[in-house]
Amino acid sequence: MDQQISAEMKAEIYNLMSTPGVEVNDVLTTINNKFGSKLDYDTLMEFLSDEYYRCNFDHGRRLCCR
Repeated sequence: MDQQISAEMKAEIYNLMSTPGVEVNDVLTTINNKFGSKLDYDTLMEFLSDEYYRCNFDHGRRLCCR
């Protein structure tokens, strides 16, 4: 990731993503407004995909590795 995501930002992202009805663009807007950062969509999606691969039920295996 080109930008660093702080622990506070990670906690807020997890909180927002677990809230029903909140979309990814809403998360991006909220994080940028709350923390004054310039987090972009690609960085957020890369962070979320890394977390998914780390925490999924396939024990971190990607689709190509099945």
